[in-house]
Amino acid sequence: MKFKTALWASVVVAAMTGSVAVAGITERLQTDRMTVLNVDRTSGSFQCVEHRTWTPVSKDSLAGVAQGDIVRVEKAPGQRARLVVVRTASDELSSMEQ
Repeated sequence: MKFKTALWASVVVAAMTGSVAVAGITERLQTDRMTVLNVDRTSGSFQCVEHRTWTPVSKDSLAGVAQGDIVRVEKAPGQRARLVVVRTASDELSSMEQ
């Protein structure tokens, strides 16, 4: 009987640990990926839908970025952040379930 109780306790702990890890990964993906609302190429910044704040990035990384694109910001010490397009708005729209 003690063996079964210990086994079930282990299964519950493992399940809870796994769900916490998945939640952490999901949260990180949600904070790492943003949807572009506006782009200001002159100042070298963009505004995301999720935060509604302007984020400065290198001007060359804004080339080709458009409203609705899903992007990720890559930060390196001592350098201006770079914007990386994860998925274009047109790709996002064409893949939506209808």
